[in-house]
Amino acid sequence: MKIRILTYNIHGAVGTDKYRNFERIGHFLKKQDIDIALLQEFDTRPQHRDTEKDIQAIQVDHFNFFEGAPTIKSPHGWYGNATFSKFPILRSSIIDISTPGREPRNILDSFIKTPEGLLHVVNTHKGLKLSERSLQYAILHKLLDVECEIPLIVGGDVNEWALVGEPLKKMNEVLKPISPGPTFPTFYPLFRLDRMWCRPSNLVTHAEVLKTVETRTYSDHYPILAELEVYSSQ
Repeated sequence: MKIRILTYNIHGAVGTDKYRNFERIGHFLKKQDIDIALLQEFDTRPQHRDTEKDIQAIQVDHFNFFEGAPTIKSPHGWYGNATFSKFPILRSSIIDISTPGREPRNILDSFIKTPEGLLHVVNTHKGLKLSERSLQYAILHKLLDVECEIPLIVGGDVNEWALVGEPLKKMNEVLKPISPGPTFPTFYPLFRLDRMWCRPSNLVTHAEVLKTVETRTYSDHYPILAELEVYSSQ
């Protein structure tokens, strides 16, 4: 069974046209027939917004399941990571990887029940400084350094500006890297800030930076789309 999974820093749903619109992102994900969406910078904090309506705007009539991982909360909403799925999310946990004095960060660790069995999905947004990313990757490595037959996909905005940083090298030794091209900024993409990894190495059969008329406008990051081939474990 093919599963279409996407990682996307949506920049609070504020596009390069300065217009905040969750609805157009939700309809785009439906149009692309995305099965699982890993979103970063999901932001419902502005006072005039309604968090539930913003979540529903992404779900439209396409995603049935949702898990949020707030890194910042306010009286009117929250900011952080969010995973949307057409399939049941059986279990999720939020792992704090924040560094004192820096913007809070976390990992949203989920197990999703696809028609062909369990899929382990990790959604994360790393820090801007190399020193904090090194600590954050260490926590991620500890999470992933467990022998398991459940297929795994990791995605997110990893904020790696260098072509080959030490944290990336270590990740690439543990998992198969999926980095089809630069994703930031959309007006002239130069940096591979958004990446994915998988286990086993043949899990991803196709990956691309999803460059369309819509994604050029909807955020300052392009999303990455990966197609997974998941087989029944029964």
